[in-house]
Amino acid sequence: MSAGTLTLTHNSAAVAGSGTAFTTEVAAGDFIVVTVGGVPYTLPVKSVESGTALTLVSNFTGPTQSGAAWSAVPRVALNMVTAALVAQSAEALRGLNYDKQN
Repeated sequence: MSAGTLTLTHNSAAVAGSGTAFTTEVAAGDFIVVTVGGVPYTLPVKSVESGTALTLVSNFTGPTQSGAAWSAVPRVALNMVTAALVAQSAEALRGLNYDKQN
């Protein structure tokens, strides 16, 4: 978990932090992961304004939440996960096509 907690507001791209250090933990293009009401959200960061304020690429669609624990995920890490998922899906599809031919 990253330091501090977040306040997310429904239909707003602004994120407020309490006890956060956004300027050292997150950069534009990175992601923040937060669970609100049992639902996980992976939110891309558009810009970091200060240690306690950042802006998301798009408005938050979940319910307003304060005091939410969060994790920072560097863009590179999420890109690697996406690439691995695509490779595994392609391998599974090749296997299905091979089975159909036999």
